[in-house]
Amino acid sequence: MDKFYSPKIIAILFNQKSKDAESLALDIKQKLKDDFEVYSQSAESAIIKGLNNEKIDLIISIGGDGTVLRCAHVLNGSTAPILGINLGRLGFLCEIDSSDIDQKLLPYLEGKGVIEQRSILKINLFKNNSKKEFFALNDFVLARGSKIRIIDVEASLNNNHFATYRGDGVVVSTATGSTAYSLSLGGAILSPSSNNMIIKPIASHASLLGGLVMESDAKLILKADSREDLSLTVDGFIDTQLREFDYIEIQIDDSKTVNFVRSLDFKSEYWNSLAKKLELRKGESLGR
Repeated sequence: MDKFYSPKIIAILFNQKSKDAESLALDIKQKLKDDFEVYSQSAESAIIKGLNNEKIDLIISIGGDGTVLRCAHVLNGSTAPILGINLGRLGFLCEIDSSDIDQKLLPYLEGKGVIEQRSILKINLFKNNSKKEFFALNDFVLARGSKIRIIDVEASLNNNHFATYRGDGVVVSTATGSTAYSLSLGGAILSPSSNNMIIKPIASHASLLGGLVMESDAKLILKADSREDLSLTVDGFIDTQLREFDYIEIQIDDSKTVNFVRSLDFKSEYWNSLAKKLELRKGESLGR
């Protein structure tokens, strides 16, 4: 992992639905303004209007994982890293708990950290003879719409038909998203440094396979068949409707990543930290 250097210009983005997040953002801005150039706004406004200053060295995200995902979309390919402060529940993507800010925030801003790179999905939706592009840090979901009806999702892998899933839809996840919706469906947890992606069916009925971990250069094409409406959701907050003859191409983006500021011991402590967040019953160590 590369070294993280002390930033000059910082954008603080907070969850606008949380008064605590907004208050904390203002408090941090006040504490940092004498040593850094600091801007503050809600993550939601930054997505709609853009950042108040585009030339930033760091985004501090205040909220939960949903806020971090929005920050990633605000950056939209920029190499500026994200430092997440958790005010949510699990905070898989966050680095600092809100209760530890006084002790832990300043060392990161002094450059005592490393840059972690996370792979993203490149998603192309072909609809009505046009192409719409998305990217996902966590996952995207192709699912039934408002009516409870089984849908068929055809999955082709590297231009060969692989399986047709019958159920409520499918989730395609990055390594980052392997601890999100995919995990709740019984999917595997991938190492955060992995460039693989996972496809996992939702409430599948008599499917040929429960799920699949694909190599980093795999090309996945999805088509869905339903008499009712279909929906596509990217990273839990970007939604669009699909029609019967639409199709989607998904690959790992080999040219872009989302970057995070992590502690110097992040790599060695990751799995232990994840087990604590998931409250796993690990059992007793057998020793040597």
